Amino acid sequence: MTLKRQTTESQLNFPSDGLILVNKPPGMRTTELLNKVKSLLYLKRAGHGGTLDPFAEGLILILYGKATKLMDYIGDEKEYLGTIKLGEVTDTDDPDGKIIREGEVPSLTKKEVEKVFSRFKGSFNQVVPLYSAVKKNGERLYNKARKGEKIKSLPYREVLVKEFDLVDFSPPFLEFRCLAHRGTYMRSLARDVGEALGCGAHLSKLIRIRVGPYEIDDSWKLSDIEKGNFEIIEFREALPHLKTITLREDAVWDFVHGGKVRGFYPRGLYQVKDNRGNLLGIAKGETYAVQPIKVFSDS
Repeated sequence: MTLKRQTTESQLNFPSDGLILVNKPPGMRTTELLNKVKSLLYLKRAGHGGTLDPFAEGLILILYGKATKLMDYIGDEKEYLGTIKLGEVTDTDDPDGKIIREGEVPSLTKKEVEKVFSRFKGSFNQVVPLYSAVKKNGERLYNKARKGEKIKSLPYREVLVKEFDLVDFSPPFLEFRCLAHRGTYMRSLARDVGEALGCGAHLSKLIRIRVGPYEIDDSWKLSDIEKGNFEIIEFREALPHLKTITLREDAVWDFVHGGKVRGFYPRGLYQVKDNRGNLLGIAKGETYAVQPIKVFSDS
């Protein structure tokens, strides 16, 4: 639905629970964007479906009301377009940081770069950036970095990169497209490509173009939202990527109270609805039954 923005909270007329696709501009923090949208739409309970660094731009999912309970089920896969700048290493691995090392960019061929890119496909352990929200000894790394603490070894995490392709080869700039599982740092990817090529690098530009089933082409700018020219995805329609189970009335009570529903349901996740299309919860298929794993009891 499209909201025509009004001047007071009582005049706003849109679903009490839903999802808004917002195109974050570069130079703005994700929390700043969230707070701006909350203020414009008088939202009391809202969250976002994944942070973007201030220098980055692109798709942010703003979930509000009951839709905040869906965050774990949207956005396992994220797609990016980015640019790596070779020959410059920054302390943040992005253009907002201080240059801490410069190196001469060797004479490279496109095939050599593509071969290095291929090393970063699949599952592997990725060292997180120094300036990140990951905790070490109970404190976030960016707090330690800002205090000037020496960190001997940065934590690493297992990540999954499904696709990592060179889009444009114009040294010292390498444009890429990447499809990765949530938790993968594009800054770390750029840093590690630079190290593998022997000249260092940082991520100079990043655009997130997809989060789960949602694409940037369907998103709205803050200026659109300010004018009331945007659409809201209703809570009941927020999981288009999951198969749907529609329960008969006699099975609804069992499901919302944690009971299994018998039937043939191949393994995987399902969204469960009643015969009026209301979203009741998320279930896990067990071949001959589905087991509730998240129930929205007030549905």
